Amino acid sequence: MNLNELRKEIDEIDDAMMDLFIKRMSITKQIGKIKRSLNLPIYDPVREEAILERREKQFNDHMLWPSYRAFLLKLFELSKDIQKNE
Repeated sequence: MNLNELRKEIDEIDDAMMDLFIKRMSITKQIGKIKRSLNLPIYDPVREEAILERREKQFNDHMLWPSYRAFLLKLFELSKDIQKNE
């Protein structure tokens, strides 16, 4: 593949990731509403750790795992912000 073809593929991946991000944040808002109605805390460290452990076991590229873990942690942070402000 040449540079332009690879960049086109990245653009398509970014489009899909954007759609999935919007869908995830929409669900996150719903979860925040449920947590508030049940008087539950926004932050659930047990849930976050379980997700990280599960994903690490599923992740095939151990060289990329630290970057993907950082991505997930940022996603958790953004999700908590959405839940707090919704």
